[in-house]
Amino acid sequence: MQTLEQRKQTALNKLMTIGTARRGQLSKQYYQRKAADGSVRKTGPYYVWQRWVNGRKQSARIPPEMIDQVAADLERGRQVQDIFDELFSVMENAAIHQDDDSKKKPRRYRRLKAEKSQPSSR
Repeated sequence: MQTLEQRKQTALNKLMTIGTARRGQLSKQYYQRKAADGSVRKTGPYYVWQRWVNGRKQSARIPPEMIDQVAADLERGRQVQDIFDELFSVMENAAIHQDDDSKKKPRRYRRLKAEKSQPSSR
């Protein structure tokens, strides 16, 4: 089993191997419009990359020739998020263990406290 420090280093090493990455999702949009003859025509698909930045939704159209690259970037973005989740978990566990260690009192202190609480036999 890996120690917390080893898990942290493993996650950081994985992060260093990832090149480009994107957050968000890729969607297809279709539009319907009426033609001159009155028939409804569907146009598209138009590919849209959507993501949230600083609490606001941002969208950008992606040309068809870039779809594969953007899809790969989005997959790597999900991998980055998984690594960040792992790192946060490791660092949080380290903080919890540090808190537990700092709460423990030395045995000598507990023994002295116990001796003081006993009534004296004078």
